[in-house]
Amino acid sequence: MNQVLSQSEVDALLAAVSDGDVASSESPKAETQSAGSAKADDRKIVSYDLTSQDRIIRGRLPQLEVIYEKFMRAFRVSLSSALRKIASITLTGTEFLKFGEFINTLPMPTCMSVLRFGNLRGSALFVIESKLAYALVDSFFGGADRPYTKIDGKDFTPIELQIVQKVVGLAINDMEAAWASIEKIGCSFVRTEVNPQFVGIVPPTDVVIASTFDVELENASGTISIVIPYATIEPIKQKLSTGFQVESDQTDKRLWTSIIQEQLLETDMEIKVNLGETEIKLRDLMTLKVGDVIPLDQDASGEFDVEIENVKKFKGYYGIHHGTVAVQVTRPVTK
Repeated sequence: MNQVLSQSEVDALLAAVSDGDVASSESPKAETQSAGSAKADDRKIVSYDLTSQDRIIRGRLPQLEVIYEKFMRAFRVSLSSALRKIASITLTGTEFLKFGEFINTLPMPTCMSVLRFGNLRGSALFVIESKLAYALVDSFFGGADRPYTKIDGKDFTPIELQIVQKVVGLAINDMEAAWASIEKIGCSFVRTEVNPQFVGIVPPTDVVIASTFDVELENASGTISIVIPYATIEPIKQKLSTGFQVESDQTDKRLWTSIIQEQLLETDMEIKVNLGETEIKLRDLMTLKVGDVIPLDQDASGEFDVEIENVKKFKGYYGIHHGTVAVQVTRPVTK
């Protein structure tokens, strides 16, 4: 049977022949034994730590991209409304890397908010670049959103952290809405840190998914990063790996039914009660004066018609309630 050697086996065999370890005139049996020994020598034993996440994450997460697209659109509107000026947000990229590598790229200080996903295990990070954080604070106080020229070594004041937390709160609401079609995450704010060494949400060797967004204001720009540990979304990885989200007809029908019902219940309706009608001649109309009495075709002690949007729906009695003219509904009108 013919045997196809790998490139490494061929290289090892050629190296052995050139060094004289294997003679070119040897029998086929000897050549086979030499190739087998070269193959054995080529093997290397590599130790593997089962507790480590130093592994290759295969495949894309299309639904995560869809989630962040929804988040961008919603957060752009929320941030523009809060600042009362146009803010542009674009997704620059999503990458898988170790948490320690990501932390080492952050300068000091950096505005980092620790988030908790109530329905998923673990925490996440919402990182706002320092110059963007100062520009947001300046814009909230009516400034021209120009960041400080010297940021290195400058710490955030409590007021500045409160303003940043307000921005993070807007992002949390929009993030929960964006994730709702896949999984209800129950996101909540935990705390804010400025030193990257104090945000050990996972060990440095664990893999995280870091997504970076470019935020552009009128006079400033910066980046926002959302960092989610891979272990946090691993239970729902199958949902995020699908090319599109399939929803059953029943789920879709219930969703639209509840939305339409809620909108209908908030509709304003016009109610009108007709006290009576009559017909008079033009001659009588021309001679009307103050104090004249016009008899109507409605019995004073009888039931009045209660009309909803000009449609007779109920019968009721005329009266007074707390000093205001009112109608007491007695029965619905049956067709």
